[in-house]
Amino acid sequence: MDDVEETSPWRSSPPTVGAVLVAHDGATWLPKVLESFSRLEHAPTAWRVVDVASTDDGAEQLRRSFGAERIRYAPSGTGFGAAAALGVEALPATDWIWLLHDDAAVVPQSLAGLLDVATSADDIAVVGPKIREWPSLRRLLEVGLTITSTGGRETGLETGEPDAGQHDWARDVLAVNTAGMLVRRDVWDELGGLDPALPLHFDDIDFGWRVARAGYRTRTAPGSIIFHAEASRRRTRRRAAGDPPVWEARRAALRTVLVNTSGPRFAWTYVRLFVGSMLRVLGFLVSKDPEAAGDELLALRAVYAHPLDLRAARRARAVVARRSHREVKHLLAPFWLPYRHGVDALRDIVTHLVRPEVIETSGRRSVLGEGGSDETDDLEDEPPLWRRRPWLVAVLALVLGSLIAGRDLWTGPGQSVLLGGALPPTPADAGDWWALLLTGEHDVGLGSTSFGPIFAGLLAAVATPLWFAPGIVVSLLMLLAVPLAGLTAHRLGRVISPHRGMRITWAVTYALMVAALGAVAQGRIGTVVALVVLPVVANTALQLVQRPGWQLGLRLGIWIAVGAAFAPVLLPMCLVGLVLLCVLERRLARHAGAAAVTSVVLLGPWVVQRALHPVRTWWEAGFPVDGQGAGRLEALELLLGRAGGPGQAPAWLGAGLLVLAVLALVARPTRTAVQVCWFVAVVGLGFAVIGSLVTFSVPGGSAPVSPWVGVPVAVWVLGLSTAVLLAAPAARGLGRPFVATLVALALLLPVGSGAWWMVRGADDPLDRARPDTVPAFLSERSGDTLVVTGTLAEGVDVRVVRGSGPTLGEEALRPDPERQRSTVAAAEGLLSSGSAADVRRLGASGIEAIYAPDVDPVVEQRIDSAPLLEPAGSDRPGSRVWTSSLETERATSDTGLWRTALGVLQVLTWLGAIIMTAPVRRRADARAAREDVPA
Repeated sequence: MDDVEETSPWRSSPPTVGAVLVAHDGATWLPKVLESFSRLEHAPTAWRVVDVASTDDGAEQLRRSFGAERIRYAPSGTGFGAAAALGVEALPATDWIWLLHDDAAVVPQSLAGLLDVATSADDIAVVGPKIREWPSLRRLLEVGLTITSTGGRETGLETGEPDAGQHDWARDVLAVNTAGMLVRRDVWDELGGLDPALPLHFDDIDFGWRVARAGYRTRTAPGSIIFHAEASRRRTRRRAAGDPPVWEARRAALRTVLVNTSGPRFAWTYVRLFVGSMLRVLGFLVSKDPEAAGDELLALRAVYAHPLDLRAARRARAVVARRSHREVKHLLAPFWLPYRHGVDALRDIVTHLVRPEVIETSGRRSVLGEGGSDETDDLEDEPPLWRRRPWLVAVLALVLGSLIAGRDLWTGPGQSVLLGGALPPTPADAGDWWALLLTGEHDVGLGSTSFGPIFAGLLAAVATPLWFAPGIVVSLLMLLAVPLAGLTAHRLGRVISPHRGMRITWAVTYALMVAALGAVAQGRIGTVVALVVLPVVANTALQLVQRPGWQLGLRLGIWIAVGAAFAPVLLPMCLVGLVLLCVLERRLARHAGAAAVTSVVLLGPWVVQRALHPVRTWWEAGFPVDGQGAGRLEALELLLGRAGGPGQAPAWLGAGLLVLAVLALVARPTRTAVQVCWFVAVVGLGFAVIGSLVTFSVPGGSAPVSPWVGVPVAVWVLGLSTAVLLAAPAARGLGRPFVATLVALALLLPVGSGAWWMVRGADDPLDRARPDTVPAFLSERSGDTLVVTGTLAEGVDVRVVRGSGPTLGEEALRPDPERQRSTVAAAEGLLSSGSAADVRRLGASGIEAIYAPDVDPVVEQRIDSAPLLEPAGSDRPGSRVWTSSLETERATSDTGLWRTALGVLQVLTWLGAIIMTAPVRRRADARAAREDVPA
């Protein structure tokens, strides 16, 4: 006893403590709680109990334990703070107040441990215990509290963290839980106790914040332990009339932050919390949790609809505040903590979306029985990783191959971007992509009032978190196209075939086809995205066949729209596929029609612009670069899965697949499914043949362009490879030499394509460099540049470049027709007669420089003879630059707000479609089964 008194000097003259127990339908926990009170080694001086309209046996238990004279009764709906105030008023004068809950059991040292810390310094006003979970008794719940700038309640503990003594030291905190809170009576009276406007949540943090601003300290007492069931938070307490609604917790969080934030920061916090809450509502709607979204809106309304209440509360706190925000800032959570939680939540969402394949493995087995020991693990027999997780190993191999193949494209000189071939440079920030979709007047070339491409909006949505580095999105799409296509293909393969090894080979074959076609090397971002999305489209279509429903129909339309936004030719191909689906399954006609309508509606006015010129359906995202190289594609190249252009693998690698697909028609058990695959393949081949025979022109360009047929060829190869996958199990009964030959043919395409891809690399013409459409000094001038290419003998092509040239998305805009005609007429006049009037007409269109890369001597001579033009230096051999000293002006077009409104409507249409197809989450019943109370 002497040792105890030496470490606890207050025991020689103990302070008086008045305990207040608040109870409400706590009969489940009260037997253990009341028993724990009887074992306290240092008991309170006085007890008072407040019963809030209990309807269970709890009220009778309290009367038997404390007597009717110590109990006060409060009506239903009374909050904890108001109930505690009733109990404190009934207490005799004491030095300290001890607040207790009816679901929190104490240990014999609970009050003594609190007093050890409370009496250690004169400025300590509040002390809180270490709180463990009940019924586990070991897991920590709280050792002090704080709050984030967004209203998040922070304990600083990991979920389920056990108590191993790692927090056993007293420290200053912002607040402690009201369960077991010890408060100086004079401070309680000075601050007016707990805020009655916070009936259930955040009253402890609000009180601790006021205590800190008033110049007092709140400390933890790890030597004091309480076991808390958290019945209200976990909703295991029976709900009654008058209980706060579910959204009260969020309302309390917003109010606590707003009424306690310092004056200079209030305006910013007020706006920030409002915008953040609206973003939370949007996030809940996207994740199909309308109940949580409704709760957020109700909480927001409850706080922001009563500004006078906020002002009164802030004034009341200012009266007792003696410390500035700077002096208590160290007690608040760091500013970056909410963002880290957001990243963690996003990581969890991605983890759930990208679910790894579940593989049954033997793992570690205990050796039991005769001669065995139950403590010996048979590690010798554990199979290697490539056998336990073959798909994981395959994905890692594809990622490693991407790193090797893109060895020259991952890094480059300062301010370089991924460009080349059909890939334009990326814009400076994601806002440029949003502007293409949401504005009517586009500052590019001669100016444009056409509708921006839908793929710009999709890229903007993905790149918004990386606002000032949208090039990262494009780089990851292009350089990791192979593993991304493999991931989506394998998800489809799991639906098609139960044979793991076969479907992994099939998925890898499809993934490497993206590189073998030359889509990456040629910068065909439209083809890359379409081929990543294509297996998802097929997967959703198969789900629609198995489980018809309007949600799957809408989801199929969304995925078709995503792919067609980047490669419009995918839309008519999918429409043909939907017709085939209706023919095979007439019951799906309505759902297939919904998918078709959804895809067209989501593509919006932009697809109408393309439909007015049907051949331009072949124009994918990016520059309209000729897709067939020097000449027409041969029929054999198409049959072997080649689309033309640089960077494609040798055509003979596809011979084995074609042979196996023909042989797949022989197997009777799978013939029907194989024939469907052949039909899909023939549709792709048919579109590829059409594309190889036609040409199209682009707005502002005179030279015809041969389409790139990569997407139809990919559909052809996908159909053939799927036919082989479905028929492959039938070959198991054949002789070993024949099976070995078939396997060799099946591996020819993936193995050969993979080796070729890594040796050749993913560059050329794709490159990482600075944009060089025009010389650097011209891109920095205020006026536009007229770029002249070609010869007078074979035809001259002119285009207007603003700044350093169009970025990804701007290449799809149609120049203003009137300005285009005027500029072309002026350029033709300049090259024919070279009069000053033609130069002035160019200046009137905003052009103050002419640039001729690889200039033709005749063109050079004509421009040299034109007046009002002065030769200038060029940073590229064989090119010429002329500048004009005339004043230039740019005409502008007023499209009105209707174009912006239409763009916003289109974004909302996408958002609405996604929300309608997301699975709905329902809130668990508030009256769930209660946890058992430990014996």
